[in-house]
Amino acid sequence: MTAWMVKFMDWSKAKTILIIAFIITNLFISIVILNNRPKGEPTLSRDFISNVEQLLEEKNIHIEASIPEEIPYLNSMIVEFERANSHFLNKAYFNNKGRIQQGQGLSEIVKGLESILIINDRLIIYENKNSSNKYPTLNMDKAIEIAQEFLETGEFDTSDMKLTYAKEEKEVFYLEYSKVYEDTFVERAYTNFQIDKRGVKKFERLWLNVKELGDTKIYISTAPKSLLNLLGMKDIYNKTITDISLCYYFEPEKHEYIEEPGEAKQGKAVPAWRVQFEDGYKVFIDEY
Repeated sequence: MTAWMVKFMDWSKAKTILIIAFIITNLFISIVILNNRPKGEPTLSRDFISNVEQLLEEKNIHIEASIPEEIPYLNSMIVEFERANSHFLNKAYFNNKGRIQQGQGLSEIVKGLESILIINDRLIIYENKNSSNKYPTLNMDKAIEIAQEFLETGEFDTSDMKLTYAKEEKEVFYLEYSKVYEDTFVERAYTNFQIDKRGVKKFERLWLNVKELGDTKIYISTAPKSLLNLLGMKDIYNKTITDISLCYYFEPEKHEYIEEPGEAKQGKAVPAWRVQFEDGYKVFIDEY
């Protein structure tokens, strides 16, 4: 037998050993992953879900949304508040003709009967007290268009915004936009409008930006089990649930700076169930 034939046979044998080693390694990894997955959850059974629906109905809490039936988790997330700049807003909305007044934690821009109040550099409240009717005919589509134009004027990024509630009441259109990150809501960020024939009557914005997304998976209670928390909330009796979604939830009160109470700039957003009702009211349940 020649030397090259011996080498060829040795290489073939080595390849076979390597292939077997790879198969064993992949099998081991698969077993580890499966063993680390949460096991079957009894609160996702059809009987349990039916009992939850019945208990809620007894409190006149109606469900017109699908109840998620998966074991819920989201990766960890660090969020920070979007910062508001009074000089930029004065230029964008008042062509630098507004009068800026500043105090501790407050800035106000005033131009005639219009004003923009900024609280802690993050909450923006615009008000228009003019009485002139710029839009004698107004419908929901036009109101949404007016809101979009207002956002574009202030150079707000609208790619992470979703209109989640809209209604008309006494010729005033109420619009509420929620923040989304890769199709998942990030709460409690909001951009709200009140629009009537004068245009934007009132605008409020408290927004969050995603600073960092971690690799750690955070599991929470299933949706059916979490919905049982609603039974103790009397203010949502006689309401109808229109959406149940897993969301990132940032509660500023849990992330305040000791030296600056009420002025947290960033913090950890945790998974929670976002339960929205027909009238726009929302409940967040972060039960673990």
